Amino acid sequence: MKTRFTAAAFALMGSLLLSACGDGSVTPDPDATARLDRDSGQVILPLDDYAITRADEDVMTRARLAILRSCLQPKGHNGVAPPASAGSTEERPYGLWLPEFAASNGFALQPLGDAPDLTPPPGGWSDEADPTFNADYDECASHVMDQMESVSGPPVSTQSAAGALAVEAASLAAADPRWTDARGEWQQCLRDRGLTPEEGEGTWGSMESMALLGRQDQSSPTAQREEIRIAVIEASCNELTNLTQRLGDIEAGYQAALIKGHEAALAEEKRTTEGNLEAARAYLANNQ
Repeated sequence: MKTRFTAAAFALMGSLLLSACGDGSVTPDPDATARLDRDSGQVILPLDDYAITRADEDVMTRARLAILRSCLQPKGHNGVAPPASAGSTEERPYGLWLPEFAASNGFALQPLGDAPDLTPPPGGWSDEADPTFNADYDECASHVMDQMESVSGPPVSTQSAAGALAVEAASLAAADPRWTDARGEWQQCLRDRGLTPEEGEGTWGSMESMALLGRQDQSSPTAQREEIRIAVIEASCNELTNLTQRLGDIEAGYQAALIKGHEAALAEEKRTTEGNLEAARAYLANNQ
């Protein structure tokens, strides 16, 4: 699974930037489409060519923590555990779209990959509540910051070239009349099946699914059956109206159009990221 640049991920930033960059002057590429991989649960868009995978992110994270640990260990600390990776999971940029997953898991994400090994070192990880550890951690983080940045990818935000283009593409896509039409058909499908669509742009569920979150008996058989029922309806309506494919195609069209003219910046960013990834792998190979 890659680190995604999607309308959902950048909904807030996209709304802020819409007036600045979504002026309607960009013509979407009619040949660009989203690729839906049902087996892996992935929705693949053009800018994903410039995104790093979750596995590569994990490598970089482990390298950064290993660099930090090299400074902490002489001070008597083992460092902190790597964050648990979600692994590869079903992507839902426009809500549930795989009825077969919904029938088995409800709203829970379907894991599609292995989590990294989080085995602690001898003596265990450092106590993050220890004031001495925290003071040494802050000192070390400042000391090795440049080294950690050398094994890191670009931030998944408007600070990266791909992130900035993704924000613009998401804003333009959400303002496209075809987007409104597709969303309206999906919402009507929910209504026809007894559900009430959530209000507001960037929401891809029902009021009934939100109400489930407030139930005190979420783990009861009755609540679990209701979760499956609602999830299947939401995913089935997505499939019946072809929502994920249609919205993915719209967003893909704008992404492809925006990529043209920015290939040099994107390619340079990708080269830097790939170089940093190799540096992360080399550091781990020599310091594990």
